[in-house]
Amino acid sequence: MNSFNILIIGAGQIGAFFDSPDKDYVLTHAHAFKKHSGFNLLGFVDSNTKRVEMAANIWGGEAFLTIDDAFSKNNIDVVVVSVSDEYHYQVLKELSKYSFKLVFTEKPLTKTVAEGTEILDVYKKKKIPIIVNYSRRFVPEFSLLKNEISSGFYGKYLSGCGYYGKGTLHNGSHMIDLLFFLFGDINESKTISRIFDHFEDDPSCSAVLNLMLGGKFFMQGIDCRCYSLFELDLLFEQKRIRILDSGLKIEYYEVGKNDIYPEYRELKKVECHDTQLLNAISLASDSIYKFLTLGLTCPSQGDDAILSQKICSNIINGQY
Repeated sequence: MNSFNILIIGAGQIGAFFDSPDKDYVLTHAHAFKKHSGFNLLGFVDSNTKRVEMAANIWGGEAFLTIDDAFSKNNIDVVVVSVSDEYHYQVLKELSKYSFKLVFTEKPLTKTVAEGTEILDVYKKKKIPIIVNYSRRFVPEFSLLKNEISSGFYGKYLSGCGYYGKGTLHNGSHMIDLLFFLFGDINESKTISRIFDHFEDDPSCSAVLNLMLGGKFFMQGIDCRCYSLFELDLLFEQKRIRILDSGLKIEYYEVGKNDIYPEYRELKKVECHDTQLLNAISLASDSIYKFLTLGLTCPSQGDDAILSQKICSNIINGQY
């Protein structure tokens, strides 16, 4: 197999510490790329000496305090950006000074649409692809769901709703990106309310979205200080689809006769499937490998991410 040298910038939870090498599931970039035979983990960059050395001790590779130090000592092919949201733009801009094959960054791409557009333009000129970790795009059960929706297998989309918290851009963009992935374009949005439950500049907004396929989606912000929640409920002419436990489960309902009132039709649960979401980063690493070696398309690129970011910006700044 071809082997690509990889550097992880940001020795935080999703970079290194959400799981460990002995776990069956894969929740960190370090675990995903360490276990893939097509990648060689060079190490981590983080300004926190203790944290970056701990990450290197767990997963291998070297501990670097600066990006320049890492690049001056290594031939790097792939860079993972797993720093906090507010540092995405700064790190991506600094990285653009170097030569490498691909960057895989945490969502959102940047904090603002202007910053995201600038970064995309810079990287396109350098011909360095940007892949964004909107994780559900890499999970096969969601790809199947997308194909069945687009084929009309469920009938016409009628309506839907979803619940999330911890910021429209930070977490709500996952929901918006999933809607883009499943349904195509979102025509417009109307903001209903805002909750400042975690970030001062990124409230969890409730909004009504108009989907390209027709029908509305009601996106509802829930205060994350009460609990974490990420669910979608999608209603079609012939099916109801419930995405539960952040996407770890998908329930399927079919239309049938009511057992008590035969003249009524009701929705009955017929299936419940576990998804591979706990291994989404591992699936993403394999998708990136196939992109680099076979030229296959990655399902979550920078252009996709900026569409979701624009909708988030409209919702956050919308009047209500």
